[in-house]
This record gives sequence, C-alpha cells and structure tokens, in this order.
Amino acid sequence: MGCLDRGRCEMATLASPLSSSRAFRTTRRVNGRIIVGAGLAVLSVLALVLGLSLVVPETQTVLQVTQDIPSGAVLRPDDISVVKVRLPETMAAAAYSGAAVDQVVGRRTAVRVAAGQLLMPTQFEAPHASVAPGRVQLTIPVDPYTASGGAVGPGDTVVVYASPRQQAASAQSAAILVDQARVVAVGRTEPAGSLGTTGGGTSAATNRPLWLTLDLDKDQGARVIAAARTQFVDVALLSMEPDMRGRE
Repeated sequence: MGCLDRGRCEMATLASPLSSSRAFRTTRRVNGRIIVGAGLAVLSVLALVLGLSLVVPETQTVLQVTQDIPSGAVLRPDDISVVKVRLPETMAAAAYSGAAVDQVVGRRTAVRVAAGQLLMPTQFEAPHASVAPGRVQLTIPVDPYTASGGAVGPGDTVVVYASPRQQAASAQSAAILVDQARVVAVGRTEPAGSLGTTGGGTSAATNRPLWLTLDLDKDQGARVIAAARTQFVDVALLSMEPDMRGRE
C-alpha cells in the first residue's frame, strides 16, 4: 500500500536511520562500561594479591611444645614437635628453628610453657659451668710475673709450683704441686681510676694481681688450696707438644 500522506512518510523515512544510529551508539556505550568495570576488578584483585604477599609472612619451620611443661622440668623428645607456621622474621629469629631439637632436649625449663607455644631461649634456665665427675674447678690468685709474665690464657696447660715464704739458709727448691693443670678461666683485678701506664713507662697491668681457675682432681685441689694459704704459688706454661729429641 502506498503512503497516503507523503510528508509523513518522508519524515518517517528520515527518522528510521536516526533511530538506528542512536540504538547502535547506546549499545557501544554499555559495552565500554563493562570492559572498564572488568578491568578495574582485575586490577583490584591483583592489588589485593600483591598486598597480601607483602603483609602475610613466609612459612617458617620452628619448634612447638606438644603439651604443658611445668617450670623446672627437663624437656623430652616427645614434648616438642617441628611445625611450619607463618611468622614475621623477627619472631622466627627469637624462636628455636626446626633443626635445633638437639639443643633443647635435655634442658631444664625456667618457666611454665603451655602446649602450643613456640620454644624460645628465654624459657630455659641459664646453663651453668659443667664440671666432670671427680673434678673441681679451683680459683687461685697469682701475680703476673709468676704466671709466665701474665701470658697464661684459658685452655692452656700449666705446672703449679709451691715454695716456702721464708727461705732457710740453704736454698730449698720449689715443689711441684700439679704437673699438668688445665686453665679454665683467667681474670685480672682492675684498680679503679687507673691510667694504663706508670711513670716508668711500664704498663700498670703488669703489677695487677691475676687469678686463674684450674681444672683439678680433688686431691690436687686440696694441695693447691693449702699451698695458696701458706706458701708462694707459681704457675708456668707447659708445652703439650711431644718431645722429639729422643727420636732424632
């Protein structure tokens, strides 16, 4: 059928492309917003993952208590377990690592440790000096010039001599109290306000008393104590190298 009103038909014809154009443009705008929204969502997820990787600490292998341990108890192998937990580096450094089982088994706790707590050095008693069975560690005062010029140090082996305080007319030789004694520790008594050197240019430390802690058996300790109270006690460094002169 033909169009009865020619003017209206022409307007309808002109309006049809315009309506199609507007519809097409509207569709393009919707698609663009979806793409932008999806991109923002992806960026948000990536930012979240990156933030968590920076905030959440790495997995650390540490020692954990499996049951309540009272204060003063000796730690047994079944009291601890190796666990993997997420800890900051500072906390992981303060706790015992999973490879430190041998360091804690057999040690005595200083405080109560609850089950699930991580093991730390502060939970144990401070280790004391160990003395072998049948041995004593005896500390005696000596003058530096009687202790190999003050050159004696921990780990050295020394000979301990004793000589009377008052010599008779005929010189009496010194007696050997201990033929071999291991030096455990050495110390000097520092006078307050001392300045390092004397007027003669000699170090003041050479005139300061020196004490030595020796590892002895009980009989040797008794002899050294008696001699230190009534006689002059001297110590001298002893070489532990084998004597090769007889083998030449």
